Parts: sequence; structure tokens; C-alpha cells
Amino acid sequence: MKKISIILMCAAALAMVSCGGNSSKKTGGKVAETKTAVSASDAVDLGLSVKWAKTNLGAKDASEPGNYYAWGETKAKKDFSAETYEFKEGTKFKKYTVEDSEASNGVADKLIILEPGDDAAAAALGKGWRMPTRAEALELFTRCKFSYDKPGVITVTGPNGNSIDFPKATGYYYGTKQQEERYTWLWTASMALQTGTPVGSEDALEWHDRRRADAMRFGHTDCYAVYRENGMPISPVKD
Repeated sequence: MKKISIILMCAAALAMVSCGGNSSKKTGGKVAETKTAVSASDAVDLGLSVKWAKTNLGAKDASEPGNYYAWGETKAKKDFSAETYEFKEGTKFKKYTVEDSEASNGVADKLIILEPGDDAAAAALGKGWRMPTRAEALELFTRCKFSYDKPGVITVTGPNGNSIDFPKATGYYYGTKQQEERYTWLWTASMALQTGTPVGSEDALEWHDRRRADAMRFGHTDCYAVYRENGMPISPVKD
């Protein structure tokens, strides 16, 4: 009788483990998330309006891309498709909408910057950490010097002489496939409402596609409009 009880208890425990996985339609399958090592001491003052982290979110060192996130989601995943995107419902969006026609409930919320609860850096690190805005990303690009001499990293030196390294190549994910692997891509917290160039476009016409958010692209050192459901790493900033 004692043996039977032990066997039943083990079977129940195994069932709980099997049922308690990370798979669901809106999380894009099993989560591939690494706990970040970023701490308060990793905020580097480059002489800009915000301090930048020494490593990407979830990365062990500056050469690693870290975790990949869809824009506005706070959990890493593997499948970055429209079907797995938390804020999408059919062809419309549940949040971050400028016009009523874009909102799944018919009422635009007018939010164009990620709220703290939808900011992966803020959710993981707290205490003033967050994702950079488009303006802060452009400040980094325009006021800092970039060096590609070190293997595996891009060295960015601020106007005050301090520097940090970013991974040299991260790419981004569209569905389960990695794209643009030779470039460094990082999310900003801003929707793509400003003039910019959409990925895949051959011109630089005004681009106000609200299905997209602004992403940093190193090499071209500019912000580009990318579909929100795509997966990218994040470089946290601190106020």
C-alpha cells in the first residue's frame, strides 16, 4: 500500500510538470529566456540624457544578443508571428492605437510609448530601468563615436569619453526565421510614427505605419520601422 501511494504521488508530480509548461498560442511556444545579469552598477554614463546598460537584456556579456522579444511583450519566446503576438487581434490591435479604426475595441488609446508594464526592461529590472525611446536612440547615434574594430562587438564612445560595447550582429526574428543577421537590431519603446524607412523598402518616403515600432539598426545608425510582432533584443537604459 505504501509503494502504491509513492507511485501515485510521483505520477501526480510528473503530470503537474507536464501541464505547467510555457506553451500557449499567445506566448509563441516554449519560452527561451535567460535571466539577465544587468544590475544598477551596469548603468554607464556616456554623457547623454540617459545611461546605457553594459549588456543587452538576458545577455551574459556585451558580445551576446540576449533575449529576443516582440515589441511590448515582456517574455522571451521563439515564434514571432502575428498569431503569437499578445497585442494583435485579427488585423487590429488591443493596445497602442492612434486611430479608432486600428483598435480591436473601436476606441484608440493614443499610446505611442510603451507603458512600464509592457516594457521588458522595466519589467525585468525595475528601479528606473526601461527601453530607450526613439529620441534617445537617435541621441546615441548622433552624439557618439562608433568603432567596429573589436571582434564580436561595436564600441560606442560617448561625448564624455566613456564607452560601452554592443553585440556586432543580432539580426531579428520574423516568425521563427532570423533575418538581417549581419546587423545589430535593438527595439526602442516608440511606435513608428515619425518619418523613416520601413524594412524592405527601397526609398526613404514618409512612413507612418502604425503596425510597426521603431528599431535601432547599427551600421546604418538610424531607426527603422519594423513590425511589432517581430523579435529583437533590448538594450536597457536608466534615467
